[in-house]
Amino acid sequence: MNYSNKLTEEISGKYIENLFIAYTEFKKAQKNINDFTIQIQDNNEEIKITFNPNLAKGERILGGKTSLGRSVTYTLSKDKNKIIKSNYHR
Repeated sequence: MNYSNKLTEEISGKYIENLFIAYTEFKKAQKNINDFTIQIQDNNEEIKITFNPNLAKGERILGGKTSLGRSVTYTLSKDKNKIIKSNYHR
């Protein structure tokens, strides 16, 4: 891995447990986490964590899937800290 680019990203500690829950489920079906970007949406009752695959060189996204993986969103209940829904994008 090449870490020559200096980049600082922050994530609030309140999302870490939910991110680990979603990541554990993600790893059951997906390839390499390094090939994905992650988005976190927080609303009043649930948290949505989306794993979006990057594009390989010269590739276009087609139906939420690339050669590097498939886009998926996990919806977690805030009060139960568990996944209540998962959606693969098309």
